[in-house]
Amino acid sequence: MTAGNSSTPLTRAESDLLQTLSARWTMHILLALHTVDGSGRFGEIQEAVSGISNRVLSSRLADLEERGLVSRNVTATRPVTITYRLTDLGQQVATALTRLREVAKTPFDA
Repeated sequence: MTAGNSSTPLTRAESDLLQTLSARWTMHILLALHTVDGSGRFGEIQEAVSGISNRVLSSRLADLEERGLVSRNVTATRPVTITYRLTDLGQQVATALTRLREVAKTPFDA
């Protein structure tokens, strides 16, 4: 972009998505789910995202579910089984994050 050019303002949806992704651990969770074929149980996600607390993981998963990036499936077994799965939108975002991760591995030319 050159000096004097103005960028197009973000739409509300774009701004909301960026706000969601900027929350700590959110991208890690999406990448962890993407790595395990799009779904996983709470403990599996927590193991994949080392350092995240139960409370924060629970909060982030609820936020991702509310925003349509993750769905929560409860199976009536004993004990109850809860599986989190990337939605189509979540899959698209996780794929983009994976691509961005690959770009970050490429050395930048100064």
